[in-house]
This record gives sequence, structure tokens and C-alpha cells, in this order.
Amino acid sequence: MHVYKCLSTVLDLKKKVHPRICSFRSKEPIVCCTDCEAVNDTRNVLVDNEGGVFFKSGQKARDKCIEHLTRLPYFCQTQGLERFWSEQKQCHVYEHTSTAVVYNGEDAEASRFPHMALLGYGSKASTQWLCGGSLISDRYILTAAHCMSAPDLGPVRYVAMGILKRSDPQELWHVYKVIKAITYPEYSPPSKYHDIALLKTDRKIVYSKDVFPACLNYLLDSTYSAIATGWGKLGKDQPLADNLQEVRLEEFSEHDCKTYFPPHRLLKQGYDHNMQMCYGDPESPKDTCEGDSGGPLQITSILSKCLHSVVGVTSYGRACGTTADAGMYTRVRYYLPWIEAIVWPDQ
Repeated sequence: MHVYKCLSTVLDLKKKVHPRICSFRSKEPIVCCTDCEAVNDTRNVLVDNEGGVFFKSGQKARDKCIEHLTRLPYFCQTQGLERFWSEQKQCHVYEHTSTAVVYNGEDAEASRFPHMALLGYGSKASTQWLCGGSLISDRYILTAAHCMSAPDLGPVRYVAMGILKRSDPQELWHVYKVIKAITYPEYSPPSKYHDIALLKTDRKIVYSKDVFPACLNYLLDSTYSAIATGWGKLGKDQPLADNLQEVRLEEFSEHDCKTYFPPHRLLKQGYDHNMQMCYGDPESPKDTCEGDSGGPLQITSILSKCLHSVVGVTSYGRACGTTADAGMYTRVRYYLPWIEAIVWPDQ
């Protein structure tokens, strides 16, 4: 079998085992393949740290999520295909085996949300950290467009990652300068539409168990529950959280979102379900709050329990921490073509 048709060669090479060559066709090697079936092209295959096999689809957000899996700094169960020996067929088969501020929030655990970023404003000596964001590649942070500047402090200047608490020692902070801030072209403040932006760092971000990118949601949004994270206020008239907060929120229906967010000065057409989403808790006062802006609304990736997939960007709300009220989030999937063209232009 041609070397590019044999999936086992990819797994063997990852283990530094060279495939056995049986012959040559012209100058092309023909390997002694132990697979029951050939694949189209192994050059479209990625293998994660657990030996799980994934095929690239050409959809950038999905393929980049798979690449994240191959770079995880620890082993983790994934949804990749696994290789098994079939005694009946006497060859290898491949199968899926595994399944894969915040008001009234709870303290998050260290390294659970390694994509979380804090955005800093003002001088280096007295930086104020006022918005959140999500690391999505080794140079880009996803955040809200209204976080591009802060009153009296000017444009966003720094991005900090790898921290759990604002009070963490400075040596734990991974701080990068922002060299480029890109808002969605149609964003027009103070309007709440298209509240999404990208920040480019001054150098490549070093990955670790505490600093690692999230995936971008590329699937049709069909989730009813998601987690919001941030260092925002712990409630109305409360201080900013020291410890990163997480809160599980429920999705409200399009009808309810339109009721919560009718047309007004900052939202002239009212809630737009294509570009926005709203989440909250119908039974308790859970919500994002001031200071959480730009942070992620996320779910567990379908590819691995160790990766998060960002479905929304925290945009704004009415009065944080009100029972049965909703917060507004920018719907990430709607903006994928724009994000992909900037973050991964040549791929």
C-alpha cells in the first residue's frame, strides 16, 4: 500500500517506528500495511498525545482545535480514532471508544481555564486590569470590542495569562504587550452589535498547563448550558473578584432574549439571534458582571474533555445578579470567517 494510504504509518512514525517498506512504485515507497482499509491521504491526519487519530476537514476552527490537542502539555482522553487489531480480519481497524465577573459564581481551580486572559490599561507601573479575554492562538486573544479602551486610561496595552488570582505573585503572571487591536469592521460604539475584537501580542505566547488556547465553536449552537468565567465584580456594588470565578448559565430562548433586550438607544433593532445570545439562571441570581466583559462563555469541546470551546464573548447586561435576568453575549460562530482570516490567514 502507498505510504500516504496507510494510517498505521502515521502512528508508527509518531512512536519513532519506521514503517516496513515492501517495494517501490517508481520512486514512491510501498509499505507493508497492517490496516484493513486504506485512507485517502495521511497528510490530512493529526495524532494527539494519546494516539487518537483525527482527519482534517479544511474548516480552520476545527482543524486548529485538533492541533491544540496535539500540543497539550499533558495526556488527556480525546474523541480521536483508536487502532485495534481484528483477530477475525487479521488487520488493524480504527474505532471511536471514548466520550468525550461572575455574580454568585464559584472559585475556579488552577489550570482549569488556561485560556483565560486579563486585559490591562494604563502605565506599566500602575496597570489596571479591567476586562477579560480568551487565548485562541499563540499570538491572538479574543475579547469584546468595547474593551479596546478604558475611560481615563486609554487603549488596552497588556495581556496577562497563567494566573488564578489577581493577588498571585508577579512571577506567576505571563504578561505580553498588545501591538495590534482589531475590532470587527461593523462595530460602531456605543452600539452593542458586533461587540467582538482581537488582540495581537508582541511575541509568541509560550504554552504550558497554565497557559493554553481554547477552541472556537464551529458547530451549530445547540447548547443549553455553558460556563462563564471572569474576574469581574462579585455582585452589584461589590469589589472585583480576586480569584477567577466560574458560573454555569442556561440559555434563554430567542423569544425570551428579545423580551429582555428590546429595541433601545444602544440596540436599535433589539436582540439579534444570529449575532448574539443571552444566558442567565431562571431560578437564582447568577450572571456575569462589570469586569467580566470580553471573557468567554464556553462549553467542553466535543473533541476532548481537556479543551474548552468558546461559544460567546461577554458583552453586556442590564443589572448583574438578578434572578431570571439575562446577560448578552456575542455569538462566536457568526464571526468565524472574520476571526479565521486574521488569526490563520495562510492556512
